[in-house]
Amino acid sequence: MIRKMLLADDDRDIHYYVQSVLQTSWLNIKSVYNGKDALKEFETMDYDLILTDLSMPEMNGVDLIKALFQSKFKIPPVVVLSSMSDTSLIVKCLSAGVADYIIKPAEPARIRKTVYGILHLDESGNPIVQRPLSSYMGEITMMKSTGKLLLDDGKSTGVMYYEEGKLKQIQFAGLTGLEALEAAKSSKFLNVNFVAGSVMTDNNSQL
Repeated sequence: MIRKMLLADDDRDIHYYVQSVLQTSWLNIKSVYNGKDALKEFETMDYDLILTDLSMPEMNGVDLIKALFQSKFKIPPVVVLSSMSDTSLIVKCLSAGVADYIIKPAEPARIRKTVYGILHLDESGNPIVQRPLSSYMGEITMMKSTGKLLLDDGKSTGVMYYEEGKLKQIQFAGLTGLEALEAAKSSKFLNVNFVAGSVMTDNNSQL
């Protein structure tokens, strides 16, 4: 089955790079170069994933993300690919409902793992047996689910709290916030289990 991804970035070199990194027979990538065109494309065509930069003309990525999540249409998982590495900005995006955040320059393996994981397919287009964490994150944001994502790699445990598809808090291996998220994503053998239902979080902490 052919999957469709929308790529929004004003840098044409990034389009060439991502196209080459994700060159498969089962993935079609549509390129747009600003947030305004990305929003138009999203409203006229069904996509399985949106990969967007933040710094773009006409409509930037932050405003695009806001518009997407306010839309009446079903929203696919949204992943940010940006050179902006400010912690508060990353937290803002993840808390807004973004499935994952990739910092440029990104290694091919990092892009493939995130994109293929969210689409639940390997490079050959076969279903993934061991789903990466990004796969679950994308599914939760798309379904706007509320609950806890329990994490266990045999050595460390943790939990991610979601409210209507938005990541509110994460704890893993004694870490919190982005450090915990990166530690969980880098774990090779991570068992993941989602428990639906209302969650109680510490209102004084982000992620």
